[in-house]
Amino acid sequence: MNTYMKKNGAECCYVTLAFDGQKLVLTKPKGFFQERLVEIPVDEISHLTCDEHFGSQRIGFIHHNDYYEFYTCGLSVIDYMKEQLFV
Repeated sequence: MNTYMKKNGAECCYVTLAFDGQKLVLTKPKGFFQERLVEIPVDEISHLTCDEHFGSQRIGFIHHNDYYEFYTCGLSVIDYMKEQLFV
């Protein structure tokens, strides 16, 4: 699924996210190629939050002192993340 991500409140980019077993895999689309940004084990995620940002849902969490925020962009991205993270 594709959405916008902000890392540490500064770096903002469009990413493809997927859950592979117990890992959140983030890749950055580059034409026909995909640049793998990071693989985050779900059990290493802390401070998981879900709130609203300008009327849309947003999920945020901390992993290794980096704060990640994911914004609603398209259908069901946040719902998909909630299904996987809020177990």
